[in-house]
Amino acid sequence: MKLAASHVLLLTQQTEDLHGLEFLLGRLRCALEIVTTPDQAVDRVHRNPPCLVIVQGNYRLWSKKLVPTLRAIADADNITLVALTDAHAPSWLHQDENPGFDGFLVSPLSSDVLFSLIQSASARQLCRAAN
Repeated sequence: MKLAASHVLLLTQQTEDLHGLEFLLGRLRCALEIVTTPDQAVDRVHRNPPCLVIVQGNYRLWSKKLVPTLRAIADADNITLVALTDAHAPSWLHQDENPGFDGFLVSPLSSDVLFSLIQSASARQLCRAAN
């Protein structure tokens, strides 16, 4: 499988346990950029908007301004913004408590789910940019 020229930005608090995600994105031939701080994420999204931003880990440990800031940028550049949590420690929210994510994913991800998500995010970005 090959995706259109799209890339994914992953904001994570831990970089040691990313082999599965890196492997899946490699199989999909999709570029992955990994950052570990909110400031890096905001900078990268401004400079080169990805089609998809994945915030990994417990969102409650990030600053309260992170998701609203990313949401504002994502809205301007048609970026899909999702949270990724681990199956052994999911952090679910009630819909009215959602700080601005487009969706929530549980790790480990299947290649089909990841492919569909990236394809949808890329199409969304391309279609909105064409208008």
